[in-house]
Amino acid sequence: MILLTSTILILAASASIVPVRAATENLVLYTTLGMGTVSANGTALTPGSATANVITAGDTYTFTQTASSGYKFIGWAYADASGAVGSTSASFTKVLAGTCSLQAIYIPTTNTTVAPSGSGSSAIAVFATAGGTTSPAGSLTGQTTTGTVGHSTTFTETALRGYTFLCWVVQCNQNNYYTSSPLQYTPTSTSGAALEAIWVPTGSGITLPSASSTPTPTPTKVDEFSTAVVAVLALALVAAAFGTYTYRKKRN
Repeated sequence: MILLTSTILILAASASIVPVRAATENLVLYTTLGMGTVSANGTALTPGSATANVITAGDTYTFTQTASSGYKFIGWAYADASGAVGSTSASFTKVLAGTCSLQAIYIPTTNTTVAPSGSGSSAIAVFATAGGTTSPAGSLTGQTTTGTVGHSTTFTETALRGYTFLCWVVQCNQNNYYTSSPLQYTPTSTSGAALEAIWVPTGSGITLPSASSTPTPTPTKVDEFSTAVVAVLALALVAAAFGTYTYRKKRN
């Protein structure tokens, strides 16, 4: 009887320490309009999907990013049930407790201007990102709204608690970012555009390298030699004029 009781107790104790399988959760990777790619522990993630990226709760993940040509990485926006955090590091490491969202934030390296070409309607795809809502509303895969070439369309943004508005990013035949809110955006062609508002976790330290409420044309390089020649000629003319004045004064 004593042996049987001991065996039952051992079996019961063994059953109580059977490992429980870790729960799998989803990570939503918000896209910044194809301006870069993100991987988790070396595996590429799928942007713009609520179910494609499966993570294991309790595991540590290191996220790395690669900016596309013509774009600059400025920070990470991460959020889970405990709140939002941001980072400006090139990689981001986090123990994931459950369902969460992540965005690698990119902006164009330069803002350019393009004059409207042609006329007609222009489809503007509005993409959703973490941290706020827009009107017209966006979606993970791009919600289409219609604009008119040469005429402005108004977009407004509302930051959620714990986030701060940073800028709008527009991708089309010219790529720009704008700090004005609301945004008065004028489509320049019938080929359409993609647009999203960027919010960052408050206190994250993520800032723009420079700010522009309207597009800034790419600066035209000044020919320094021509400028110098003009300066020399100007000085020569002043000297000649002064010499003529002095000569006449002596004769008088």
